Amino acid sequence: MSRLKELEAKLDARQRKAAYILVENELRETGDKLTQEQIAEEIGVDRTTLYHWRTKNRNFIAYKNEIADDFLSDKRDKVYAQLMKLILGSQPSVKAIDLFMRRFGLLTEKQVTITEESGGTRSNDDLAKELVELDDLLKDE
Repeated sequence: MSRLKELEAKLDARQRKAAYILVENELRETGDKLTQEQIAEEIGVDRTTLYHWRTKNRNFIAYKNEIADDFLSDKRDKVYAQLMKLILGSQPSVKAIDLFMRRFGLLTEKQVTITEESGGTRSNDDLAKELVELDDLLKDE
């Protein structure tokens, strides 16, 4: 069973409808967006109930996020088209090129750690002296 179906089974019809309306609302142009009160009214619940679902109901939140992912996956070609416009423009975007390279595994982070010993190598006599000094310190305490 898909994650979406599992979550859907945990919600009632009003919650499922609310999730779809909320996602669609977020994808609208700013001037066309519904208020939370309008959405609650359309679903047939109080605004505080909708607020509770949106902020406290983990199943509702996860379901809404799954729906949003589905909506956005449909737009991937448009995102890639915009990315290519930024790369191929008269002044290519370094950030867009970086994103493209990372997306296709052509650029990765490489971290190099270098450790240097400050004392170089120590002889057995030097180590023996340090052990005696440490023993003396422990005796003093």
